[in-house]
Amino acid sequence: MTPAPKYSPNSFFFTDPAAITQSAAQAFGPVSENQYRLTTKFSVGADTNAYAVCTGVVLVQPQTANSALVNVILRPFKQPITGLNIKYFIYRGLNISEFFDNGTVISADEGTSDFINKINASFTAYYTSTGATPPAFLAKFIGFDPANQPDGMMIADIFFKITQTTGTPPTETAQTAFELPVIAAGASLGTFATGECGFDIVLDYGDYVLPTPNDQFTFNLAYARKAESIIDLTNVEDDFLEKLLKEQIFQFLDAAAYYGFHYANGTVMVGGGTTPTKYTTDGIYNSVIQNFSTKNTFYLYIQSDRTRSYNFYGNYNITDTDHNCLNVGYAANALSESGYGTSGWPINIYTTTQATNDPNITFYIQFVTDNNDNKVFYGQVAQVLNAQGNNFSGPDDLQLPADSSGNIPDLTKIMQLSNPATGASGSKNYVATFNILIYQGAVYNYISGQITDGSGNTTNVTAQPAYFDDVFDLINSSPIFANNNSAYTVITSQKLKLVNHFYNGVQQGVSAIQTTIINDSIVTGNLTLPSLARVIYLSESIDMLNNLVSPSGSIPPDTKSLSAGGTSISNSVTFELPAPFFYDLQLFTDSSITITGIQLKVTDNFIPSKIILGIAKSENDLLRTLIPGNNFANPRLFLISISENQSTPISPEGVSYQKYKLVIVGEANDGTLKTAAPDSDVIIYSIDQKFHFSKVFSDNMPPYSGTLSDNLLLLDVRL
Repeated sequence: MTPAPKYSPNSFFFTDPAAITQSAAQAFGPVSENQYRLTTKFSVGADTNAYAVCTGVVLVQPQTANSALVNVILRPFKQPITGLNIKYFIYRGLNISEFFDNGTVISADEGTSDFINKINASFTAYYTSTGATPPAFLAKFIGFDPANQPDGMMIADIFFKITQTTGTPPTETAQTAFELPVIAAGASLGTFATGECGFDIVLDYGDYVLPTPNDQFTFNLAYARKAESIIDLTNVEDDFLEKLLKEQIFQFLDAAAYYGFHYANGTVMVGGGTTPTKYTTDGIYNSVIQNFSTKNTFYLYIQSDRTRSYNFYGNYNITDTDHNCLNVGYAANALSESGYGTSGWPINIYTTTQATNDPNITFYIQFVTDNNDNKVFYGQVAQVLNAQGNNFSGPDDLQLPADSSGNIPDLTKIMQLSNPATGASGSKNYVATFNILIYQGAVYNYISGQITDGSGNTTNVTAQPAYFDDVFDLINSSPIFANNNSAYTVITSQKLKLVNHFYNGVQQGVSAIQTTIINDSIVTGNLTLPSLARVIYLSESIDMLNNLVSPSGSIPPDTKSLSAGGTSISNSVTFELPAPFFYDLQLFTDSSITITGIQLKVTDNFIPSKIILGIAKSENDLLRTLIPGNNFANPRLFLISISENQSTPISPEGVSYQKYKLVIVGEANDGTLKTAAPDSDVIIYSIDQKFHFSKVFSDNMPPYSGTLSDNLLLLDVRL
């Protein structure tokens, strides 16, 4: 039986689809081995309305290439695809005259856009309510203030402004004295100017600030103001830097593929006003994306270890003679070896016509594996026909049976991806779409140290990660949200990771998780240290596969507690586990040291799906300093076991526990994975392999009160 589509997208088209044309030279994607276009370019023969894809917050910026044009950034307030967050929709090339006149917002009349009509009405209503005469409606009141917004300013700094005041009485500074307007889905924003225009769709991986430089795409005003955005590697001479820049394409979507993705189970509304036209299935292909040159293009994104693209670390090659790392094809018995990449960019793009009579095209894909116990597959954005369940496949399901000689093949089972097709029977083409797969199936090595022999020759010592050593990232990030309660902050990394769950040595299920970093403070009752600043890293399940035949316990099917964005909404500066989670404390002895053990619990005796690490802020700061000192890209927290012979020690009290040293693993300048440890060891304990803690953290944990509370605002940006 074909599984039901996972998503139910609902969007407005960003302009009049009948008015646009697109040549192959304007298309999204690889331009050459050195250039990748992030903007979907198109042309209009006359000024054409632009419409809000969804309800969102609007920022208008000048276009660098043409002073007569502006670009509009729409940040979704209500997501059009629940479960797939969009960070920005960027409209490039609208007429500035339909927004501003000499630095003021134009007045509303019968011919102005819904956007202009709304903000004028709101502006007038505000002053009318106070009995004051409205002043001139300056463009900077809605965030258009180029003189005070340099190119290097981050877009997010404007959307999440921290208001600053000066003088007595206090007056807002020019950079923050504005309010960005909210506009409804389908509202007209202005008009695309006659000629060539553009549209960007950016996936959201969380709102945070990283120190510069870093390897992530820079969403600053220079990017927002361009006529089009291209990653250009022409003058990049460093091989690893080039590789990092190529990874940035993962955050961008082709407009044709975005709207084609609505074909299976969604709707696209076209036109504004009170009676827009609603399209589904064939109507989307024939009346919405018909003028895109990429209307029959299938984009396959594959994420793998440490959230890098598949085979980024070279651990999935089929042989040592080439870079082939996949078997792919349109029939299970006719697969061919393939690399991962198109024109050198980490994405596979397919446009092949298929001789099928089915309404969908089935694409077959097989991955390389070393058959380790943690191999896992997840179709994050895909319809997988033969997954074990809920678009997941765990270790047992992926493993092929042994051959006649008892050897287990180094390939997974063949996964079947189904995507909508169009055309006459026997000659089908893809309806433009995209799939995002996550696969982890072969361990990789990192450099854990060096040894020197008697002759002075130095050799690297390598090791391999444990089952959740890739989980905690964004170690050196800072919150972007303006928050008066600076002692309590929340940062969420929305790029999904996969974790296998084990209980008593039995694999119980798989979670697709996002990770959250909480900075808080706890009262200790100690006069010497009255409060302890802490950092808590925890995983949040976004989707899950349970092992239904588990003989002992199970993972709760829905244990989500923190959403993609969040911050404190109470006066408390101390994090409390949200329902249904709680904890127990248990004392044990490590050598002569008494340790307060923390055990994570779930009501009704479920197996906790979370992974938590709690340390003091001072310990976290020690680790953070290692990142710039080693020029690490993509750094992660890493637990190195220091238990004797890697065994599980048992305390005199009979408590089994694990003992680790907490270090950083990152990508060095040459691309190799290396560890770095602070001069003072950060020692971590765990008695359940769910809650991990340092001694100073657990020593200051009070006995559990028995009151399940949640002091986090659940700001669901996936509405």
